[in-house]
Amino acid sequence: MNKILTYVVQLILVSVLVFGLHYIFQQVLGVLGNWENTGYSLHLIYLFELMMSIIMIVAVVASGKSMPNNIGYVFLALLTLKCLGNYFFIQPVLDAEVSNDFVKHNFLIIFIIFLVFDVYVTYRVLNQENVKTPE
Repeated sequence: MNKILTYVVQLILVSVLVFGLHYIFQQVLGVLGNWENTGYSLHLIYLFELMMSIIMIVAVVASGKSMPNNIGYVFLALLTLKCLGNYFFIQPVLDAEVSNDFVKHNFLIIFIIFLVFDVYVTYRVLNQENVKTPE
């Protein structure tokens, strides 16, 4: 439980930092108004990705304790489910008659940022079994 909490706190700190930079960057460029009439907001996308990554953290760390030889498979299964969830979340933008590249590009950037964190957590959990503690 302690490792889960550590990773969740790290994720929240990274999320807040990246969100702040993303928001400031869009404000400086003057494109914050582009979110109007899209049905999405920068806050909503970050919150959705944050929830999905927290679910992945809990599942990967828990599987690291219960079945350490299958962490890679668990990660791939969770990543597939996360991609499906993201597809259904962004599907209205993809199906829209008028292409909204602004939302698509921002969503992709946010998805990749959280994906990198998910890979980082999985990497750390995979390598914990190789570290031997002195008895």
